[in-house]
Amino acid sequence: MSVPKMLKVPVSFIATCLVMASQAATSHAQNPNFAARINVPFAFQTSSGQHFAPGLYTIRMTGHAATLIQGSNSSGLAAALIACDSLPPAKGKAVFKHYGDRYFLQSISVAGTPSHLLFAASKEERQAQNAATKPSAETEIAVLGVGR
Repeated sequence: MSVPKMLKVPVSFIATCLVMASQAATSHAQNPNFAARINVPFAFQTSSGQHFAPGLYTIRMTGHAATLIQGSNSSGLAAALIACDSLPPAKGKAVFKHYGDRYFLQSISVAGTPSHLLFAASKEERQAQNAATKPSAETEIAVLGVGR
């Protein structure tokens, strides 16, 4: 019986790849143009499981994969992945997935910005999905503008 040979990769190569990847993600995450204002007419939840009441919210990146969601009466953090499109969207939008009357934030894109935020499903969303008798639906809300 032969033992498989391990592939030898220089440590410096791996370190360089990790540094480049983290800098690319950080440069997108700290893009000051990636902030959005949305007026949400329904209560919703985020990937962190936090609940938000209907209202006007500013959503912005605060660091690597950290997103701040700020409203007049509440605020919270949620983890988000940054994805890039080949063409920036003409109109910004926030997409919510819903099961019955429960809404979950899925993604946000800002007009003219090729990167957008993707939010993972929370434990509550997975439970709602498993309990749903109907397939989920999506609701889109227009981004009002870039928040400050």
